[in-house]
Amino acid sequence: MDPFSQKLTSVLSASYSDIDIRDALLVLDSRLAQNTPDSRRLLRLNAQADVIQTNATIVREFSKIAEQLKQIGSTLNVMSKACQDMRQHISAASSETSPILDEASALRVQKEQVQVKERLLQAFVEHFIVSEEDIITLTSSTEPVDDRFFQILSRVKSIHADCQVLLANENQRAGLEIMEQMSKHLHAAFQKLYRWIQREFKHLSLENHQVNAGIRRALRILAERPTLFQSCLDFFSDARQKILLQSFFDALTGSEQEISNGTAKPIELYAHDPLRYIGDMLAWLHSTTVSEQEALEILFIAGEDSSIAKGIETGLASEPWEEGYDARQSLMMLVDKNLESVCRPLKSRIEQAIASHEDSTLAYRIANLINFYRITFDKILGKESNVLEMIRSMEQFALRQFQHNLQDHVRQVQADLPQAPQDLSAPDFLHDALKELRLLMLSYDSSLAPPTEKEADFMSILVEALDPYLQGCESLGKDLRAPSSHIFMVNCYLASKATLEQFSFTKDRVRMLDNSLEKDISALVDHIHEYILQSSGLRPLLRALDDWDHKITPLQQLAIFTPQSLTTVSQNLDRFLPSAHIDAQYQLQRLSSPKTVAAIIQKAANWFVDEFSIVDQAITGSDGVEFSRTVWPRTVEEVRVLLS
Repeated sequence: MDPFSQKLTSVLSASYSDIDIRDALLVLDSRLAQNTPDSRRLLRLNAQADVIQTNATIVREFSKIAEQLKQIGSTLNVMSKACQDMRQHISAASSETSPILDEASALRVQKEQVQVKERLLQAFVEHFIVSEEDIITLTSSTEPVDDRFFQILSRVKSIHADCQVLLANENQRAGLEIMEQMSKHLHAAFQKLYRWIQREFKHLSLENHQVNAGIRRALRILAERPTLFQSCLDFFSDARQKILLQSFFDALTGSEQEISNGTAKPIELYAHDPLRYIGDMLAWLHSTTVSEQEALEILFIAGEDSSIAKGIETGLASEPWEEGYDARQSLMMLVDKNLESVCRPLKSRIEQAIASHEDSTLAYRIANLINFYRITFDKILGKESNVLEMIRSMEQFALRQFQHNLQDHVRQVQADLPQAPQDLSAPDFLHDALKELRLLMLSYDSSLAPPTEKEADFMSILVEALDPYLQGCESLGKDLRAPSSHIFMVNCYLASKATLEQFSFTKDRVRMLDNSLEKDISALVDHIHEYILQSSGLRPLLRALDDWDHKITPLQQLAIFTPQSLTTVSQNLDRFLPSAHIDAQYQLQRLSSPKTVAAIIQKAANWFVDEFSIVDQAITGSDGVEFSRTVWPRTVEEVRVLLS
């Protein structure tokens, strides 16, 4: 391809939309005002001239920069030399001041250490050292027991406890010395507190329920020393025993103030009525016990945060051999101990009142009254109470007196047993015994004994109060002939049963009486049955049938079963049957229970009807008598109707 073609191709292939071409065209347009041949010819020359001129300008400017760089280089050299001189001066100064700086640094570290030790010492002194003024307040008997005393005591206890931390570290000597000092201070403080509480107890009145809060707080703190606390309680109990004993005597005879005011109602005024007298004394004891319990609860237990139990638990924590502490039980033990002084005079008066009367019923009612209070005090004070033991012994004394009086009366009755009454009714001594027994059962029914135990517990009373009299009745019955003996015993048993049936706790004994009744009633049924057999003439017929063998001997060949004999028996039967029921009633007229009489006659009549049926079947049966209804007209149903 020739050069022209290549140039043409190059021109044609060029992209006139290129940015560089566009910019070149814009420059060309600005330089070429007219598109003439001269201007096109000079275009290149003008462009080169512009380039040369521009380069010359740049060279001039760079020469100025070069000159300035030379000046900067000179300045840098000067500065470098100055810095070198300065380094030399600094190095020399540093060599001279280094020991001084090291010493200053060491002094600063020592100062910081001293300041730390000073703060530690100050904190140690503030925490572990008690001032002389505080020690005097804590231990001196002339200083009052007030809030400041308790605050100092609390701080000393805290210091004593914190000494454990010192003992666990390297400061064991300081810990031991401080602990020993604090122990002395605490011992002196608790002794002071102990003596102060004793003085307060001398003037403390539990009858006034507004108890000083300070003594409650002091008791809670003192409870941390169980030995001192117990000694304080013993002192308190002794004081309360004297007060309660005097209060008991005032209740018995009336206090001076009540007597002067005319409002006295002394218990001794009712000494003639043993039941009320003893009831009033036991009621006073119960009221005093409840009041004492409430007052001691206010003093010792009220308020969970200040409860003395917490103080005692704290004290027992340092004595692991001691058992756990029950605040409620300990309070009841204290109440019980406070009442000990009252127990002896109360017991002697009650026993004297019981022993001075020979009425067995009265003794038993008193025993039941005491039993009521025994159950009541059991719920209040617990089973281990001395007061409860005293009441239990008085109950046993009353029961022994009851048994003694009862046995004396039984011996008197048995020594002079009367004859059975003519009407065979229950004897007077049994009626009297049943009246007394009913009073006993009324008294026992009102007791607090559990329903499940009442029957078993009262059985021993029945053995003492009923059995001897029934045995006396049996002795009288043996002197009578039947059926009078059986009628007499049935009357006695029915009277006893009527009394026992009124109460729910005598069911077993009523069943025993029913068994005894059944034996005598069965004997009376036998008697009435035998009477009806003999009176009706049926006995010979039954006896003959017992030995008769129908296979060997016809019935008509028996002498008693001949038509003439049967006619005679039938006529006798007709005469007897219309009045048989009335006659049987007459036999049992001295039985006290019409219902029992009717039942006995009904059993005997049914028995007779069954036997009559046997005779009637033998006579009217296939092996019986010819034309039987002519000589034996009565049927079984007719006999049953006549005897009903």
